[in-house]
Amino acid sequence: MRFGPLLILLIFTACVAGFAVATATPEPVYRVASGSMAPTLVGPHYPLTCERCKFSTFLDATDLPETATCPNCGYQENTIDLSKVRPGHGLIWETIEPDQLRRWDVVLLEDDETMTWQVKRVAFLPGETPHIRHGELYRGDQLIRKSPREREALKQIVFDQSYAPPESPRFRSDRSVGSGWNVRRGSLGFAPIGDTQANNNDWLVYHHHRCLPPPSPVEHAASPLDSYGYNHSVSRELFPVSDLWIEFTCEHWQALGLTIQLQGNQQTATIEIDLDQGTVRGSTPEQTTQLPLSVKSLAGMTVRAGECDGELFLELERDRRNWYFPLGAASIQFGSQPLALKIGDGQAILRHAKIYRDIVWLGRQQRPTQWSFDRALTPDEIFVLGDNVPISDDSRHELGAVDIRKKLRGKVLRVLAD
Repeated sequence: MRFGPLLILLIFTACVAGFAVATATPEPVYRVASGSMAPTLVGPHYPLTCERCKFSTFLDATDLPETATCPNCGYQENTIDLSKVRPGHGLIWETIEPDQLRRWDVVLLEDDETMTWQVKRVAFLPGETPHIRHGELYRGDQLIRKSPREREALKQIVFDQSYAPPESPRFRSDRSVGSGWNVRRGSLGFAPIGDTQANNNDWLVYHHHRCLPPPSPVEHAASPLDSYGYNHSVSRELFPVSDLWIEFTCEHWQALGLTIQLQGNQQTATIEIDLDQGTVRGSTPEQTTQLPLSVKSLAGMTVRAGECDGELFLELERDRRNWYFPLGAASIQFGSQPLALKIGDGQAILRHAKIYRDIVWLGRQQRPTQWSFDRALTPDEIFVLGDNVPISDDSRHELGAVDIRKKLRGKVLRVLAD
């Protein structure tokens, strides 16, 4: 009996705790109401999986067509089932002090007068003068360049080779016969055929297709544009992409070199990995940059290479280790065959190839040409933009510069699972 009072106390405590959990008021869920931050954050949306290539994406659910176009393969007859429409992303966020803000943070803003909330990305910080030139952001006369992690956070998918339509392959050898390339869905394989000179000129070329909703046709030889698959019903002028790169993983590697060529309408640039010499070299018609390379093999390596923020770059990643190589200024006006690959002295299997682009920033008139804010930001102001630039109502428009003392509520940490 001596344990009786203790048992009664434990039962009572458990009941009180259970009641507290059952009656506690849940934290409010803040849901995104529009597509101005798509594809990073989406409002009410339709999850589309292409009936032909099985690529998955989101469409704006506020104005759905009867059939949808896949932005990966261009199939225009995907049926829409309105019962599958989902609400906007739920957000996990935390309060943040103004001096903790960093460029590219995604923040929550509240207008006390209108009782409205907005979620945007910090583009310019206090004291800076916002400029947009040729689709890039400038603080004064200085081009803003993203770190590799920031580049990955803002990237936009252009094409995923893991969902390549078999009847219209995008990666093709530039040789009609005698090529060592073997292209399958999700796999780019190379094994040497013939003599060394022939293999050294065996390029695998990415052919870009424009996959736009009707009435636009699917164009099989066209340069990349700043289209958003999410904006299925938005009619607007599209602009050329100036930042483009490829990503793939080297599943099998027994070769001494890899070359990635960026092909423009008037000029080309190359990024060369020479494992035998231990060098990485970036070349444009104006300059060549060579850097040392300590890696001995690309086996198991994820490779990212191309142009971003007016600079050639190569990034290698394996086992949570990262090697980054800035390879000099570049400004490629990409054509319909913007990227090409070549394997040097050996064989390789490349998996999960993807083509990405950066955001093309537009000014107030929805054009990438030169535009400037009319003044420098005060010490208490930031300038915010939406990732889905063509439809975002942000600091370029009525919102203007944001007074962080009055409107900043917090920083977005992650998206809640549905």
